[in-house]
Amino acid sequence: MQASKTHWASILILIAMGMGSLVFLTSSLATGITSIIYLFDDTADPAGLMIRSFATGFELIILLICAWFVLQKAMQKDEADRPMQLSFQTWLAFAIPILVLACIGVGAAIAFSEVKWLGWLTLPTLTLPVILLPILFFFRMGTQGIGLASRWEVAGVLGLGMTVGPFLMIFLEIITLAFLVLVAVFSISAQPELVTELARLADLINAGMSEEAIVELLAPYLTQPLVITGVLVYLAFIVPLIEELLKPLGVWLFAKGIDSPASGFALGMLSGGVFALIESLNASGDGSLGWPAIVSVRAGTSLLHMATSGLMGYAIVRLFREKRPGPMLVTYLACVALHGLWNASAVFVGLGSIGEMLGKPEWLWQFVPAGALGIAVLGLGMLFVLIAANRKLRSPAPQEVATSEKG
Repeated sequence: MQASKTHWASILILIAMGMGSLVFLTSSLATGITSIIYLFDDTADPAGLMIRSFATGFELIILLICAWFVLQKAMQKDEADRPMQLSFQTWLAFAIPILVLACIGVGAAIAFSEVKWLGWLTLPTLTLPVILLPILFFFRMGTQGIGLASRWEVAGVLGLGMTVGPFLMIFLEIITLAFLVLVAVFSISAQPELVTELARLADLINAGMSEEAIVELLAPYLTQPLVITGVLVYLAFIVPLIEELLKPLGVWLFAKGIDSPASGFALGMLSGGVFALIESLNASGDGSLGWPAIVSVRAGTSLLHMATSGLMGYAIVRLFREKRPGPMLVTYLACVALHGLWNASAVFVGLGSIGEMLGKPEWLWQFVPAGALGIAVLGLGMLFVLIAANRKLRSPAPQEVATSEKG
């Protein structure tokens, strides 16, 4: 009788999940305790901290569930290799939008009441469905009728998307940003007059100026075309390059064993969904009047991440099956372009929002309409991509069927 071999892939994924679980647990406890303390401080935002505590606690629960399925594979249980079956009732397609809108409405009323203890008590539980349910809605829309993979592979894709993927993205984005800052520092150091001016500004800021005065002082520098261009290059080009490559990390690692490009699309959507979940929950930690706007915008961002990651998942599996890098490269650049346009539109909206603060009130009309229109068009476009992709992939092409029969 042959001894069973150690399944190193599942063990390594479990190690990553274990480390991620410790991070989520520590973060949830730390922010939760701090939130309770700040509940009695009039200047703090305890509701925002409790939202973050609930968010990381919820992420911990998801990660532990995934770890259970991966552990079954490490223990070589047959259940781990059974296909993952996900079913969504048709009525959920109608119930989810209604429930999300209701939660946003209730949360908005609570946020505008500015009753601190009420927001602290209710906004965390309202944030979870507002962020999670649209992701489930889009996932159903894009993957209905498409097979996924085995239980442990689906859990592995989710786990990697919550741990290793975000870590690599943040690391590369910080390294890139640090490099750009160094380039800016060297450029400034070559201009003695500018160095002297910045030193004077630093002395004024250290003297204890108010926040409004600091913004007014820095406004002429922050509104320079070169500064705005630098922000756009980083957010609309460099960040999409990194994120679109690494979001479907699990699909890259499991690509050889994925049954079809259609399953790659579904697993890519799953990767994008879990990335959107983490990003959106972390971005929603705001218990102020801005809560309704923040959580509402995140639905569109989730759609973007899921659609582009789905396309990448499809292209990755095709790359491994057909050994042709051309289609993969075209898909990657298209996803980067879509992500970049979305981020650029968001930057335009942001510039319009802070224009008056920076002494540029005309930005409200120059940038906000273009940014809002860009987000709306891209959102509708991504929705169309999901529907069209699902219709195409639900029924395998004859060529693909013939190939599978020969194999």
